[in-house]
Amino acid sequence: MGMFTLSLLSILFLGGVARAVAYLDPGSGSFFIQLLVAGLMGALFLIGVYWKRVKTFFMKMFGRSVESSDGDDTE
Repeated sequence: MGMFTLSLLSILFLGGVARAVAYLDPGSGSFFIQLLVAGLMGALFLIGVYWKRVKTFFMKMFGRSVESSDGDDTE
């Protein structure tokens, strides 16, 4: 089946849909907010776990020298 035929059939099927009466309960909104917060917290956790690698990557990217010490002043 050609791409044109597939596109035409998709438009015909989607264009023929009758009006739908839908209901979103109050829990749906809080669920989407929970997903957003969980994704943000997960991203922050990963950045925290790999912070040293992220810092080194950006220092190399912008041309600054990378220090090999972990904050120890002992030599």
